[in-house]
Amino acid sequence: MLALTAVAAACFGYWFHDQWAFQHDHGIAGCDILLPTCQGVPTSEWEAVPHHVTAKFENAYRDTLVNAGQALRYVPLLVAAFIGAPLFARDFETGAYRVALAQSISPRRWLAAKLAHAVTLTLLATTVLTALYGWWWHSTWRDFGSLVWNTPVPMLTAGPAAVAVAVLAAVLGATIGLLVRRTVPAMAISLAVCGGLIYRAREVDFLHHLLSPISARTALGSDSDSDVPRYSRHDGWWYETSSGERLDLGVCPGVDAELTRCLNRHDVVAVLTEYHPASAYWPIQWIVAGICLTVAAALVAGCLWWGGRRTA
Repeated sequence: MLALTAVAAACFGYWFHDQWAFQHDHGIAGCDILLPTCQGVPTSEWEAVPHHVTAKFENAYRDTLVNAGQALRYVPLLVAAFIGAPLFARDFETGAYRVALAQSISPRRWLAAKLAHAVTLTLLATTVLTALYGWWWHSTWRDFGSLVWNTPVPMLTAGPAAVAVAVLAAVLGATIGLLVRRTVPAMAISLAVCGGLIYRAREVDFLHHLLSPISARTALGSDSDSDVPRYSRHDGWWYETSSGERLDLGVCPGVDAELTRCLNRHDVVAVLTEYHPASAYWPIQWIVAGICLTVAAALVAGCLWWGGRRTA
């Protein structure tokens, strides 16, 4: 596990250095290449960099960054199957647990020591990987005009939530191994369970469920996004009446004079925009991490209680 972590860390470092060198060699460091400015200069005035350079940067280095993150999403799967599942299952299958318990060690102490070893190994490996990938992602994602911050990559790969998910996977695999007591079936079940959870996680809108959006009001005729910070995730737009009632934008589908008459008829006074700013990334990271660690702690307590009784 540690050897694989070292190899992955070396790859991250090499890819990031290669991308950094390309940006500096071609003068596009700090540029949002698909957005209106580069280092504060409008792109219409910024003609020194050929299109094929920015196109290569967007296509090649963006894919490397995203694919590395996609690979990291499956680290919890490996942790559950190869660290968590065999932790107890192998000892019960071979009978080695009897040797440990014959040395005046209580069952709960034996279980706790093995869990602590697995969790420590998982913490060490995933913290290194997440820190390196997070450094890479957070220092460069704005350079690509097509990347956003509220997708599974980087939401589950570049912050504390990634570490907490891996810890939960290790404890979940260990719990399954303790219940099944057969190594290969425990690994297969752990792969299936964690794989299903990872698949479902990509469809979960963490922001919608865990963090309330911010509202911005703009007068009719103004740009509804003028008060919304850059890189924000938009959650919806509504018309707002003088009484505070929200109306769907489709209530007035016309244009020009017809639209104006419709808005006046409904007493619309402003456009309401709900959004999550990019700064919401870190609060949601800690919320998800807290949930995962709470579930992991409950599973550990269950292992110690149930396993202690069964092995006593």
